[in-house]
Amino acid sequence: MFRNIRRKLSLICCFFAAIIVLIIIFCCLKVSEKNMYQQEKALFFLKSNTIAYDLQTAENISTSWYHRVSGFPENILYIEANGSPSLLSDIILSDFEYSLIDEIKKYQKDNKNLSHAEQMLSETQQQYFQYTENDNRFLVMNTKFYDKKKENEINFIYLYNLNDFFQNVHTQRIRFLLIWLVSILFLYLFSYIFTTHVLKPVIENDTKQKHFIAVASHELRSPLAVFKTGLSILKKNADTDKEARICQLMDSEMSRMERLIGDLLCLTKTQQAVLNFQYESINLNDLLKDIYEKYHELAKNKHLTLTLSIAETCNYNYVCDSQRIEQMITILLDNALCYTPAGQTVTLTLFRSRSKYYIQVIDTGTGIPDIEKAKIFDRFYQSDRSHNQKEHFGLGLSIAKEICNAHGGKISVSNTKGGGSTFTVRLPLK
Repeated sequence: MFRNIRRKLSLICCFFAAIIVLIIIFCCLKVSEKNMYQQEKALFFLKSNTIAYDLQTAENISTSWYHRVSGFPENILYIEANGSPSLLSDIILSDFEYSLIDEIKKYQKDNKNLSHAEQMLSETQQQYFQYTENDNRFLVMNTKFYDKKKENEINFIYLYNLNDFFQNVHTQRIRFLLIWLVSILFLYLFSYIFTTHVLKPVIENDTKQKHFIAVASHELRSPLAVFKTGLSILKKNADTDKEARICQLMDSEMSRMERLIGDLLCLTKTQQAVLNFQYESINLNDLLKDIYEKYHELAKNKHLTLTLSIAETCNYNYVCDSQRIEQMITILLDNALCYTPAGQTVTLTLFRSRSKYYIQVIDTGTGIPDIEKAKIFDRFYQSDRSHNQKEHFGLGLSIAKEICNAHGGKISVSNTKGGGSTFTVRLPLK
């Protein structure tokens, strides 16, 4: 039980911790990307202003200067003098790059609200914006100024390629994602260690409680045996009917206490995995027939009809502890006979499907409300309809579940068609 609780708590703790780490990583990633973009933008402005300064002050503009300041071929620089492309642009730029420049001019014309850069030089007009063409993304700077020496109006368009920047962003995102995925493993290990430490007092307390129940149950058995022996003698020597009735009532209550002690011992041993299981190969067909014979008369005395249905299409050889499997089935059968009204039917069935044996106890009684189905296998849980059943303490189904789990099986409850409850035991073939 605590193993499942530890695993679930570890997963919950790991989940929320992973979400927090993801949020932190996302914020760090956004800040990092913003800083990276600001650095690219600063470099873009630096190159743009360097180009503008050189065009205004340099005596000779050559192809080597073009490649050095623009970063060609990743970046593109287009220069106009008095509205006509410069000789340098004609030499270096291709037809595709000219068409790209034309598209940018058209985009700039259609969009009047573009950002204006700070003027590093006097008497210059600068506009910058981000432009995307197919898979290429650029920062574009359009600068105009008047060259007094040459009496020319200079206009240049500088395209700063951002593909490397976005590739770096993409790589960084993958790295952060990998870091997050790896952190989940460490978070789960931390969560598991943390929940183990937190649950340690609870597990110790539960162990002490089970030990106390086991010791107390053992200690109570001896005085009960003495009381029952003495009571049996008193019953034989009862002088009046009143004394006989009192002795009978005391004997009944002692029997109830004896059953409760037996159930507590069985449940404690099962949960502590100290219950001795004697595994052997048996035939489930024969086992159910024996159980049916034992309970047939009991059902008849309660004015109930007990039927047995076994699919004869296969053999039912199974390796298990026959006594414990019988105990599990009799618990289910006993509950069905107790809670089914007189005149109704209880059916015990056995069949095989794929790799499992199915044992079902089907009654046509009042059924179990859906809200209680998930609770009836809990220790000491009793539904409202069972409060008047003094011979049941809410332990039987817990014991049945523990026995089923010890054999690698599962037990569940569902509604019977037409009313009632169906308890289904699934036992895996070994």
